[in-house]
Amino acid sequence: MLIDTHCHLTYDGLVETQDAVLARAKAAGVMRFVSIGTDLADGARVIATVRKYPQVFAALGIHPHHAAEAIDPFEGFLETLLKSDPKVLAVGECGLDYHGHSGPREVQHRVYQTQLHMARRLQMPLVLHVREAHADALAIMHDFPDLSHVVHCFTGTPAECRQWLERGAYIGITGVVTYKNAADVREAAKLVPADRLLVETDAPYLSPEPVRKIKINEPAHVAHTARFIAELRGISYDELCAQTTANASRLFGGKLVAP
Repeated sequence: MLIDTHCHLTYDGLVETQDAVLARAKAAGVMRFVSIGTDLADGARVIATVRKYPQVFAALGIHPHHAAEAIDPFEGFLETLLKSDPKVLAVGECGLDYHGHSGPREVQHRVYQTQLHMARRLQMPLVLHVREAHADALAIMHDFPDLSHVVHCFTGTPAECRQWLERGAYIGITGVVTYKNAADVREAAKLVPADRLLVETDAPYLSPEPVRKIKINEPAHVAHTARFIAELRGISYDELCAQTTANASRLFGGKLVAP
């Protein structure tokens, strides 16, 4: 069994055909999904999705791209969403993104830290989005050593990966690892311990090789990423599937893989 630990089933390109998307994933051996809510409105859509599909679970948060839109009292609304269904397994994605136009850094920091405190209060793991901001994100996490977390869609350097691993992080690898220009991500994927590795699509984005020309990525394609990583690490595909499924269960809780 494979688990797509990070996808956006409520985003354009997937939301219109969720039944077919999940059927194709099942045919590819992808049996569980963590669909991510990235703002309050999206979080409500994700809740509706998890209630419709038994195999879909959720993580809900305020993405750094939406941090500037998170007008108080967003914390209360987000916490209500997080408590609204037992299939909500984590807080996030949240974090820092210094690439492009993600809003003022001080606002990102405040919204990020608010969600860290929320995760601690609710005793939930975190799904982190960190892009070109690893040093600051790590520094903030220094005050939250008790929080389990995954750095999703890791695209940093091997050295940054080691720093996150020293903090106890899980590392989520997407189809980016299959790209010719992603040498750092491949090195990171090789050095992650077997008990800390997760696979994900970030669908509808980042289609892996050999389906990179398909504009809309979908959860079925995580199988291509898993096969690539298995070969990269010198293990069988079945072993990689077993390892990453066990890791997802450990991070997000056993209900994710329960029959």
